Amino acid sequence: MTIIGHGQKKLSLFAGAGIPELYHIGARYQIKQAQFGFSTGWDNESTRSYSGDLIFHYGKESLLSSRKVWYNRWNYTYWHEKNEYEIIKTYTLSSRIGREFNLSSSFGIGLDAGLVFKLFDSTKQIKPRPSGWDWDLDFGVFELVLPSIGIYVFYKL
Repeated sequence: MTIIGHGQKKLSLFAGAGIPELYHIGARYQIKQAQFGFSTGWDNESTRSYSGDLIFHYGKESLLSSRKVWYNRWNYTYWHEKNEYEIIKTYTLSSRIGREFNLSSSFGIGLDAGLVFKLFDSTKQIKPRPSGWDWDLDFGVFELVLPSIGIYVFYKL
């Protein structure tokens, strides 16, 4: 019989892409099977995101880590978008289910999917758009709820 011991690494650095976080980098701290984290993201030169995560791991342990591979992730994100016509601030909450794939005791990949809910947003006009640019598209429920997906790589310190 072989017993494998795993040292519990508390801090993880990560980089990824997702909705609503955009392309992002951040850090998470682990306490038992829970993680708390923060990240900052970008899409282009005018859109930024700032996110906070709360993650609960469950299921079986990986052969390479004591952290359980399945998780439920709650994410709060603030988007700030600025162009020459307006400043848009959007606040969202997402819930996802995901799985981590440990490639070594320190390195792995995470995939998750769920829903993102728009809590509220505000728009401040800088200058009027040229005539003919005033599009008001009504997306119904998709104005408030959208699919949420993400992929990230992580390194445990």
